[in-house]
Amino acid sequence: MTPPDLDGLELAPGTKAIPLDGSVRRLGDLAGRGLSLLGGDIPMPAAVLRRAAIDNNLAVMQAYVDQAGTKLAPHAKTTMCPQILARQIQGGAWGLSAATMTQLKLCHDLGAPRVILANQLVGRAEIEALQRLTAAAPDRPCYVLVDSAAGAEAISEIFARAPQAPAARLLIELGMADGRCGVRSADEGLALARLIGDLPGVELHGVEGYEGLVFTDHARQDAVEVDAYLDSLLDLYRRLAEADLFASDEVILTAGGSAYYDLVAQSLAGGAPGATIVLRSGCYVTHDSGFYRELLSRMNARGAAPRLQPALEVWTRVISRPQPDMAIVMMGKRDVSFDLHLPLARRWYRPGLHEAAQPIDGVTTAKLADQHGFLTVAADADLKVGDLLGFEISHPCTTFDKWSVLLEVDESYAVLGGLKTFF
Repeated sequence: MTPPDLDGLELAPGTKAIPLDGSVRRLGDLAGRGLSLLGGDIPMPAAVLRRAAIDNNLAVMQAYVDQAGTKLAPHAKTTMCPQILARQIQGGAWGLSAATMTQLKLCHDLGAPRVILANQLVGRAEIEALQRLTAAAPDRPCYVLVDSAAGAEAISEIFARAPQAPAARLLIELGMADGRCGVRSADEGLALARLIGDLPGVELHGVEGYEGLVFTDHARQDAVEVDAYLDSLLDLYRRLAEADLFASDEVILTAGGSAYYDLVAQSLAGGAPGATIVLRSGCYVTHDSGFYRELLSRMNARGAAPRLQPALEVWTRVISRPQPDMAIVMMGKRDVSFDLHLPLARRWYRPGLHEAAQPIDGVTTAKLADQHGFLTVAADADLKVGDLLGFEISHPCTTFDKWSVLLEVDESYAVLGGLKTFF
């Protein structure tokens, strides 16, 4: 899988963070022009990715997965950026994960060697799309989830129309009480597996679970509950294996979002030596300074975790100091995630005063409007209209989907190129 050539892609009118002088019309125009965020070449706000942090995260996560004896299928929904997804595959990822058939098709069209649809496959258009992809590239398998007879039968009905083509590769999803999708017991999973074995056009290739729904303020109890859930996942896998219900010798056993992949690796790799253990974390590639930083600290308390670095930042300018204890920036809900935590001011740059971005403390994001951020500052804070502020974020997924193009930068915030998202 090689990075797609997107340099000639025409940028839509209104693309954010693109120079306003008309000099950048295609994605490739952003590279090699000497553009500088701190030098004032980029209109604010701007979402940036630090290349050094991305490179670090790709390397340390892959090393962690290799050491654990597992595989990695990063979740594409985090970035939906083909250039980053290709780097993840080139860095050693086994495949990619997706949440919808639209996402899966993008990953497949990019040449991903394997894709897991980490969701139920329902709907004629979606199933027919999977059938076409499976027939066109049988050497690049796609795995999809089922948790019901109705779901398995619907997939079978469409795939059975082309008996000469490869069968759909199904993974039975095991859920949890009051959780999302998935059978609620091993007995239900066993009955579904037997049904799949009797249906044309479908094959059972493994078991899938998602433990990330377990999250409270009590880290130790959460870990106990996750371990119990993983035990139930292993129990289902073993019962299906003992009943000889898997269609091939390569059996996929997959779980592990961005919260507990350490526990998943320890439990599944140790408890299912005959299976291919696949982790599906996606947020590691950019990490963050909020929710996932807290999760990583919990992992460190349980044992050594990969040394991830926050790569995603949103920069903007101070546009008003209407009160001594307040500053207003041009950055709001249209630009940055706010579903878990508000953005964190981390860097400060004043043109004509600083040679490089400076660390900043004592600035708190109080609230966001659509296009404005309300900051609380000390009354005597040296913060002026026109100053640049760089914010780190919590939950990268809901920042990426607000940007059609992000700027890749070096450590001096020189623009190295553009990264295109497809949401």
